[in-house]
Amino acid sequence: MAISQNITISQIAEKAGVSIATASRVINQPRTVKEETRNRVLLAMKELNCQIKRNTNKILLASFTDFVNPFYSQCIAGMQIAAKRRGYQLFLQQIENAENPSSYDDLINSKLFQGVIFCHNIPSGETFDSLRIKYPIVMCSQYNKDEDIPYVVVDDYNSAKNAVNYLLSVGKKRIAFINSSKNYSYSPLREKGFRDALKASGNPVNDNWIIHLTDIDFNVAFSVATTLLSSCDKPDAIFCASDVYACAALKAAHTLHLSIPEDVAVMGFDNVNLTTMTVPTISTVSQPTYQLGYQSCNLLVDQIEGNPVPNQKIVLATEIVVRSST
Repeated sequence: MAISQNITISQIAEKAGVSIATASRVINQPRTVKEETRNRVLLAMKELNCQIKRNTNKILLASFTDFVNPFYSQCIAGMQIAAKRRGYQLFLQQIENAENPSSYDDLINSKLFQGVIFCHNIPSGETFDSLRIKYPIVMCSQYNKDEDIPYVVVDDYNSAKNAVNYLLSVGKKRIAFINSSKNYSYSPLREKGFRDALKASGNPVNDNWIIHLTDIDFNVAFSVATTLLSSCDKPDAIFCASDVYACAALKAAHTLHLSIPEDVAVMGFDNVNLTTMTVPTISTVSQPTYQLGYQSCNLLVDQIEGNPVPNQKIVLATEIVVRSST
């Protein structure tokens, strides 16, 4: 679904005297809005000479920043199964710079898709408005905290807190954290969980042991872990925001002839297949990645088909998987 170009959702909402989220629902999910409110928005659109253009292609798009991160494989599988069961095709897109508004120009001008699942943050402002007014949108494993958009995520704060509490329970007290970029919505939540768990236990938080990496990159993580573990003042455990980072930390410990988990314990996040292929196998926080993809796709199709969405903010639980690295 799309509307006439040069009209923004903010303009429609302002003229109708409603929120941007309500205007978006009138366009993409009208049956969820009261008739009186719906008519106000439709009247505003008419006065702005704004026409809804409905796309009948049963094609969805899922957008990613990369396909290297193994976390996405089961997520994509869940989306594909859900799309097929609902009678839709799913296309995949890799966006090179998700923070650059111009990266979305082709998508904004496209007439191919009926809705989009974003597995990365979207720039707020005009770009977000343009996308939201053209497509039903769902965010998967990410969300924009300043925008009222449906999402499916895990409880990142408590997941990280539980992971650190587990490391504390096995006698580890000097815990480092290799985190991802602060641009990811989960990154500050996992860091807060990490910090709060250490503070609650009376153990110090060493800010020099909290590292933010730009990408999910094995080689960069290996370099960072090697530096951490080469220091005289080194941690006795490393908690990682990705299993890719955990694999890199494991290799760094082996390279430095450290015993795992006696000298240093390693814990990951995601529970991808890699964690069972290493020696030793890696303890991790298991995300329901298939369900993340499946539920986000179902949520998108529900919007497209005008079905009421009773809970647009879905938060899934995780669990600790204990293996030999801890």
